[in-house]
Amino acid sequence: MKTILLIDDDIRVSSLLKRFLYESKYNVLEANSGSKGIEMAKASKPDIILCDIMMPEMDGYTVLKHIRSDNDTKGIPFIFLTAKDGTSDFLTGISKGADGYLAKPISREDLVETIESHTL
Repeated sequence: MKTILLIDDDIRVSSLLKRFLYESKYNVLEANSGSKGIEMAKASKPDIILCDIMMPEMDGYTVLKHIRSDNDTKGIPFIFLTAKDGTSDFLTGISKGADGYLAKPISREDLVETIESHTL
């Protein structure tokens, strides 16, 4: 069973995504802040990280920077989940080292397809 680390400060969004992921037979770890997400990624080495960009304490770009700078976590696929759906937002995320980018709202099918394509 694949383990997904979900980093998002919005409880409603997290709950919905977590339900989608559980129903799709994934193990889900959840962090409600960037710093907690970094800590959990180092401790658990998930198969993939799904991370919101806009969070109050630490944005997703900073989380990605920390994940990519650590030898133990730098190879974990990292997908941004965000309401920011402009082309420039997508390009910024990819240029900073993200492996993918999903705009909210996200369908279960798109979520599962993205996870499967990055966790062969």
